[in-house]
Amino acid sequence: MDWLDSVKRIKKDKNLTNEQLSEISGISLGTLNKLLSGATTDPKLSTLLALSRAFDCSLDELLGRGDGLSRVSESEIMRKYAELDGSGKETADYIINKEYKRMRSAAMGAAIRREEVRAIRTLRLYDTGASAGTGSYLADSGYTNITVYRNAVTDSADFAVRVAGNSMNPKYQDGDILLVSSGETPQKGEFGIFSVDGESYFKQYGGDELVSLNPDYDNIPLSGVSSFICFGKVIGRIKRS
Repeated sequence: MDWLDSVKRIKKDKNLTNEQLSEISGISLGTLNKLLSGATTDPKLSTLLALSRAFDCSLDELLGRGDGLSRVSESEIMRKYAELDGSGKETADYIINKEYKRMRSAAMGAAIRREEVRAIRTLRLYDTGASAGTGSYLADSGYTNITVYRNAVTDSADFAVRVAGNSMNPKYQDGDILLVSSGETPQKGEFGIFSVDGESYFKQYGGDELVSLNPDYDNIPLSGVSSFICFGKVIGRIKRS
């Protein structure tokens, strides 16, 4: 298949990956993979035209016919179009409009995909929850990576941790995912992730104690403790689904 050898050669010369060529041409990656592997032996004309536009070459060059000098100029196309009868012009208009809409749709889809990639980021979510109840150790916990939509809050977060317990009800629920900025220290009245004598807590900082919002739970006094660590300030949350 001379056309396949030609396509592979031009793709290699332009140093394009299959993914890049798919995005530029608007051809789905699955269709393109079948084409380049030889599984598709009789590609559609619209597919070949999309490849020729992506490679910025003539259809003849894409098919391995000659040296590419036979590419028709725009003025030649306009001259030939002017000589068509009504039926010919109707057919040409149909093909042009169809291909234009397809290329516009592909370009918009590629732009949306690029925007979607830019609109998310990865955060580390610790496996061990920050206890809102009786306390749990956090420092050496394992973690998984989660993706979140980017905004001013998520961009400022350094890691995430899940609420475990109900001592911060009703504002925070068991299972809520907290977004934490490790570079910020909570001021009095703000919320943070803390460790007191090796046990981790999600609490409101009260200056000399850690405050539970649920009246059924006691506050945790900070006087006389052996160790006190602040892991960071809670700057937002993702509600449990």
